[in-house]
Amino acid sequence: MTFGFVVQRKPAPDARVLKIRDYEDKLYAMQQGVQEQHKLSAVADWEHKTDSRIKALNVTKRFEVLKDRRQADIGRRQHELADKLANEEFAMQQELLSSQTTPEQRRAELTARARTLAARREAERQKLAADLYEQQFRENCDLLRGKEYAEDKRRAREQYEAIGKLLDAQVASNSQRNAEEAAQQQQEIDALKARWAADDEAARQAEDSARARQQQLNLEVKEFNRAKQAEVERIAAAEQRADQQLMDAAMRKDAQEEAADKQLKAERKAEQLRYRKHLEALLAKEQLETAERDSMIEAALAEQNATRDAELAARMAARKQLLLEVTQGQRDQIQQHQQARQQVAADNEKLRQLQEAEAACEAEAVAAARAVEYRNELRHRLDIQAQIAAKEQRAVAETDQQWEEARANAAAEAAYQAKVNATLSSAAPRQYFGRRKVEWFT
Repeated sequence: MTFGFVVQRKPAPDARVLKIRDYEDKLYAMQQGVQEQHKLSAVADWEHKTDSRIKALNVTKRFEVLKDRRQADIGRRQHELADKLANEEFAMQQELLSSQTTPEQRRAELTARARTLAARREAERQKLAADLYEQQFRENCDLLRGKEYAEDKRRAREQYEAIGKLLDAQVASNSQRNAEEAAQQQQEIDALKARWAADDEAARQAEDSARARQQQLNLEVKEFNRAKQAEVERIAAAEQRADQQLMDAAMRKDAQEEAADKQLKAERKAEQLRYRKHLEALLAKEQLETAERDSMIEAALAEQNATRDAELAARMAARKQLLLEVTQGQRDQIQQHQQARQQVAADNEKLRQLQEAEAACEAEAVAAARAVEYRNELRHRLDIQAQIAAKEQRAVAETDQQWEEARANAAAEAAYQAKVNATLSSAAPRQYFGRRKVEWFT
């Protein structure tokens, strides 16, 4: 006997449920990740704050240690400086005490000084006595006095001769120097005259060259203005011819349009006549009434006339618009031509003013250069004249000084001779140096 079991399976969920479950699983995983991230972030923040606090505490402790060390160093340095100041004050007091002299030292110094002065005075007295003995011997010795007198005369004569030779040499040297200076001064004056003449000639040539260049520039400007005016006139004539051609073309076109309009009117009139005859033939053929025929003919003619009038009005409006456009174009061209002529005239005026300004600037530059050159030349001449005058004054001063020196030497020599003569005339009588009973030099 066989038993069969039937296993009932749960139906598979649909795709929407699976998608929702998948979304919930992903959402749960994301929430778990976010929570883990928050936890890690909180732990990192806590570690960062803890490290910051530890660093701040370490810095504070280090600062306190450095502060205490600084205070200790300051106290130690204060004690060292106080000890050093006390030692310096003690050394200064000892130095002051040692620099003060005692009465015994003062007396010893005065005694030594008195002995030194006494020894020096004794030496001076002995030297004076020896000099007096020597002077007395020289004055009382006839032989020595005669030799000294002869030697004095010889030295005076040699000195006088040397002074004469020196004065002669100075006079000759001054004469030669004066002659050389006069020749050099004349040579400098000749050179300056030649240089001034050359400078004047160069300035005249420069002025002639500038004048010729200015004349050439003026001729070129006139020629340029003449050519520019001819070009402007040629352009104006060409523009006038172009305007005349445009006007002629517009007039020809207008005449052609009028002829075409006349021809069109004639053709339409002929067509109207043909159409009227055709209508009359049709109406006569169909035997229409006269009133109806006339009304139809009038209506057709009115419609045809209205169409023709509308076409004519449109053509007249187009013709007027074309004429207005042509007239406005001609006016615009004339205005443009006038503006171009005014611009050319303004350009010519600017060019002329620019050329005149350049010519004036060149003339001013030439005048300024000539003025500067003249001032430099005048300054140079004045400097040279001042140097020449200074040389002359210096030469005159040297000559005056030499004459003054010569006169002073002559006056000194005359005074010396007068003094010698006065001494000889008022000399005391010669003393008798015969043998005596006692020794005169003892």
